[in-house]
Amino acid sequence: MILVTGATGTVGGRVLRRLREEGRHVRAVTRDPARAAFPGDVSVAACDLDVPSGLDEALDGVDRVFLMSLGHHKATHDTRVVAAARKAGVVRIVQLSSLGVEEVADRQDNPLARWHREAEEALCASGMEWTVLRPGGFMSNALSWADSVRAEGVARGPVADMPEAVVHPEDIAEVAVRALTDDGLVGETVALSGPESLTPRAQAAVLAGVLGRDIRFESVPLAVHRQKMLAKYSAETVDGVLAALADVLAGGDDLRAHVLPGVERVLGRPARTFTRWVCENLHEFR
Repeated sequence: MILVTGATGTVGGRVLRRLREEGRHVRAVTRDPARAAFPGDVSVAACDLDVPSGLDEALDGVDRVFLMSLGHHKATHDTRVVAAARKAGVVRIVQLSSLGVEEVADRQDNPLARWHREAEEALCASGMEWTVLRPGGFMSNALSWADSVRAEGVARGPVADMPEAVVHPEDIAEVAVRALTDDGLVGETVALSGPESLTPRAQAAVLAGVLGRDIRFESVPLAVHRQKMLAKYSAETVDGVLAALADVLAGGDDLRAHVLPGVERVLGRPARTFTRWVCENLHEFR
């Protein structure tokens, strides 16, 4: 049995789907099973990692875990799952981390990097088999533009011209499933990117070309972007993310722009392009 945390999320949902397609027995973790529409062959465990009383039941009979959590509680949540998984006899955990860990020198972390670094350390010291995945920015982050593109033909964000080799969530999920089901990635930390480096302005241009309409990129102050993020995330999480962005902008670090070989090395094919992601999600912008 493979346990998938974050099973309703961008990557976790894809991991769950791919495991089912391979005929694997899977269990999904969710805070509210009544609201989560999982297929009937998926075992569902009610568990809130803020109140982890359901972890023992969720891990019963599980031998592998896809571990994903978000925000400023990540180190606490991941450490909690790792400890419970070790107690339950879990053999392997594949953890979703962040390329942001590599953007700063060891122990000079911004909050975002620190949360992920501490979560990684808890897993790597566990004695279980482990794989850590460090993706950069997700292509799906462009969905934050959907409303303004539909209404105004405008994509808005805090940075227009910082290049980033954003990665398709489907590639992350495919690598995660490979790490869960094959032995070749045990003990590895795998950095993941897309196949090309694009600025947000260039991403908007790709979107415009596929849509066949003009789309203008408009830079907004960080304070305005922060208010938008607060609609979805806690203030501590938002401020940690923005601190990481500020570090990148101040330091001129171009790590996010690097095209990394992880996807192609693991999967034996090139990473999916941003144009492909746009074509798959065009309905969101019309």
